[in-house]
Amino acid sequence: MNGSLGRKINGLFLLAILLLASIVSGLNYFVTKENLLKAAEAKLLSDLQLSIELLDISVPGDWSITNGSLYKGKMDMKEAFEIPDQLGELTDGNTMSIFQGDTRITTNIIENGERRLGTKVADEVGNVVLGKKERFVGTADVLGEPFQAAYDPIFNASGEVIGIIAVALPTAPYIKIAASSATQTIIISLVLALLVIVIVSLIIQRIIIRPINQLRDNANELADLNLNVALYEAKGTDEIAELSAAFRNMKEQLTDTMQNVAKNANEVATSSVALEESAQQTNETASQIATTMNEIAAGVTTQSEHAEQISKMMRDTIAEVERNLAHVEQSLVNAQQSTVIAHEGEQAISKAISHLSTVTETVSYATDSIQKLGMRSEEIGGIITVITAISEQTNLLALNAAIEAARAGEHGKGFAVVAAEVRKLAEQSTAAAQQITDLITDIQAETSVTVRTMESNLTAVEEQVIIINEGGDALKHIVEKVSETESGVGQIKDAFHRVNSNSYAVQEAIVTISAVIEESAAATEEIAASSEEQYATVAEMADNTTSVAEVADRLREEVNKFTM
Repeated sequence: MNGSLGRKINGLFLLAILLLASIVSGLNYFVTKENLLKAAEAKLLSDLQLSIELLDISVPGDWSITNGSLYKGKMDMKEAFEIPDQLGELTDGNTMSIFQGDTRITTNIIENGERRLGTKVADEVGNVVLGKKERFVGTADVLGEPFQAAYDPIFNASGEVIGIIAVALPTAPYIKIAASSATQTIIISLVLALLVIVIVSLIIQRIIIRPINQLRDNANELADLNLNVALYEAKGTDEIAELSAAFRNMKEQLTDTMQNVAKNANEVATSSVALEESAQQTNETASQIATTMNEIAAGVTTQSEHAEQISKMMRDTIAEVERNLAHVEQSLVNAQQSTVIAHEGEQAISKAISHLSTVTETVSYATDSIQKLGMRSEEIGGIITVITAISEQTNLLALNAAIEAARAGEHGKGFAVVAAEVRKLAEQSTAAAQQITDLITDIQAETSVTVRTMESNLTAVEEQVIIINEGGDALKHIVEKVSETESGVGQIKDAFHRVNSNSYAVQEAIVTISAVIEESAAATEEIAASSEEQYATVAEMADNTTSVAEVADRLREEVNKFTM
């Protein structure tokens, strides 16, 4: 295809299609591989079940450990090599292994002419199969090649795990199939890409490259200063149509511009004469400006001296403000310390009030308890009175029984002994009841005194709480006043800070004004010197006026080179 733009566009299309084909092929590879590995896992589990059924048919009986060896029925599994060999033939290359515990004792895996025996299962497999008594499915390395493997626990008659049966199949054939599918996808994508590029190239040549070539030819004509060229007019509303319209607009703008330049060149030639006359008038004005600038320079010098005096006064003011600010800051620190101390006193009063409230409640509770104790003592006294009456009745009955026993003679001696013992017990009960009555009387007397004392203490504590509450209120008022004092001192401090800041700002402003005045004096002197130079410049302007007329003539000649 002619033109570098077409090749670039085709290259971009080719790159995009190749990128898309690569992505689709990659996705196809991974999806196909995943599906095939799932199918392999399903086949693996089927082969595992086949192995178990083959063992049950070939070797009937339960699994067991006998004399340190793994048996199924009466067969020692260390000698059962024909079973994994037979399974490998039935499943087109699957491997089968039987483990006693975690050690391989039977397998059809042959390495260097010998069966691969005595190896251990991986820890992750042992933890699941032997530890959790569950099936494990995962990948395994068999003679350097990846295999998909399944491990099932072997149970004895008691339900204990005594070994593992494992079946594995190679994953390389499945991965090879997925890679082959991805390769076919890439080949098909490349063929389609070439076909799409041919079609796209023809379309681009017609709707993009050809209009751009015509616009390029128009641009070359305009570059040769030919404003009469017939420009290409593209149809539609796309970018090429906009570019064509922009070329036409540019041609119109260039035509108008060159016409205006020709007109302005004539006007410049006419204005050069008037410029020479203005130069003479400017010369006279420059002389007057120089005289005025000298007078202004004298006044600026006087202002500079006054500004220096004001600056000295502001420095003294700032020093005085800083001294007062230090005193205010110390006062603020003292006020803050007073506030802290007052708050601590307020907290102490609050704790004391809280403690006395607790004491008041405790004394009140103790008073109630002692009053209840006095009531219980009276109840006990009533009970003792009943016990005393019962003892007296018992004593009277014992006396009557003794009299009746005496009347009975020999037959009543045993009953007389019992009556005597009952009488002794009645007398002891009466004496004990009297002792308890005396104790209850003493307790009631002491309880009455204690109640009156507790009530007196409760009244005193309540009066103390009232007094401390009044002191707490007074201390709160003091805290509020101290806080107000601290706030006022803080406001004064802030005011001094603002005054200090403003003083510095005023001093800086005065320094700036002084610098400006000095610069103004220097500038005034420079203006006076510039006024003198202006006279010479005006003379040069008169000479340059002639040069401007000559430039205007040359400009007209350049404009005439355009074909309009």
